[in-house]
Amino acid sequence: MKIKICGLSREEDIVMANSFQPDFIGFVFYPPSKRYVTPERAVWLKALLDEKIKVVGVFVNAEVGFIQKLCEEGVIDMIQLHGDEDLDYINRLKEVTEKPIIKGVRVKSAEEILNAAKLPCAYLLLDTYRPGVYGGSGRVFDHRIIPPITKPYFLAGGLNGENMGKAAKNCQPFALDVSSGCERNGFKDEMKFMGVVALAKLL
Repeated sequence: MKIKICGLSREEDIVMANSFQPDFIGFVFYPPSKRYVTPERAVWLKALLDEKIKVVGVFVNAEVGFIQKLCEEGVIDMIQLHGDEDLDYINRLKEVTEKPIIKGVRVKSAEEILNAAKLPCAYLLLDTYRPGVYGGSGRVFDHRIIPPITKPYFLAGGLNGENMGKAAKNCQPFALDVSSGCERNGFKDEMKFMGVVALAKLL
């Protein structure tokens, strides 16, 4: 099972990624997030990262030009849209970059997932819904809501070393997405980081 570790923001986080080799890591370009990184810091962190690991840029209702610039500069390899981006927005983004797009869905219903699956994105990311919060809730949603879909998806929302196995078995996602589940006191923890990546590779 592929795994994405999201919310890396420190040099120590990159050292962990290089050591334990998740398939993807995420940089959050959303200023209200406690895991926010500036474009300048992302450039520095990307330079330290093993080139085999794909970098996902996480955005919430960002200007298309801002995303385009990060793509053109080689800072990110994939784009995760985690706000209220619609069909028109995604089409405008696809006009300026060929980077794969992941559309985040804060899950409230199966119908919502089915509608998102029709969007012209490469992947979905299914996350927990909390009013007024764009992801990063640290809470699991009811995976039974997920309908059969052919579009590959990342499964997020409160995943950790204790519940990843059950989630992977029940949902069969393309990849698991972990953030707070490998943190201690708000920062990535080496033992937890190692544990979730190792477990994902066994699933």
